[in-house]
Amino acid sequence: MPPDCYGPFVDTGCDQLLADVDGDGVATITFANPAKHNAMTGDMLAALARTSAALSADPAVRVVVVRGAGETAFVSGADLSQLGDSIHAPDPDRDPNRAGQGLADGDTPVIAMIHGWCLGGGVAVALSADVRLCADDAVFGIPAAKLGVGYPAEAIATLVALVGPGQAAEILLGGRRLDATEAARIGLVNRVVPKADLEAVTYDLAREIAGNAPLSHAAHRRAIRAAVTGDPTGVAEAIAAAWASEDFREGGRAMAEKRPPVFRGR
Repeated sequence: MPPDCYGPFVDTGCDQLLADVDGDGVATITFANPAKHNAMTGDMLAALARTSAALSADPAVRVVVVRGAGETAFVSGADLSQLGDSIHAPDPDRDPNRAGQGLADGDTPVIAMIHGWCLGGGVAVALSADVRLCADDAVFGIPAAKLGVGYPAEAIATLVALVGPGQAAEILLGGRRLDATEAARIGLVNRVVPKADLEAVTYDLAREIAGNAPLSHAAHRRAIRAAVTGDPTGVAEAIAAAWASEDFREGGRAMAEKRPPVFRGR
């Protein structure tokens, strides 16, 4: 079931990007521009950067779910009417080339809950997540070559790590679209579920992740990122912090006492 949100977790400063949190530490970021299939404007991109940083810094937030409002789209890309202005804007957070980077940079696990159109910058947002769950109506595509623009290097690195260089080349150079079944087959998404079940499956997984140790999540997320980027900065320190933590001792006690652990992120 979806979270019983008590209201906006942070003031995103943008009514087209919503942020809520439930009592289990599951935060939700919702792209809410359904009139344009949740295409991202410069204001939405800047709000996403601010909101991602705020959620990652809050110890009460254990996992973030990103999703799109309405029935037709996760995110259909950047708003083309703003594309040129956003790239050259003085605020780098408004640059569509950085879509989702704030989600990728932190230590908080992220789940992308994808339905309908997931195109261009929407794929970049999905690639910034640790887990991608999609409905059976999802359609993926990166039309950068059809627009004459370059896709973000960080997103391409993740894409290659997931699907391999050959599949990545076909997706980027050909600009073709993939349905949910093919996206799962090549490894772009973790799994496909019926659209009616997507919300329940996503939030069940989110709560499972939220119940595990935050310092372990930080170590594992950094190590996975290092495997993609080749930059191991901070990985050894995060692993050592997890081993030295009170949560590690709590995990051992809980196992011995045959009870669920209560992790506090320290």
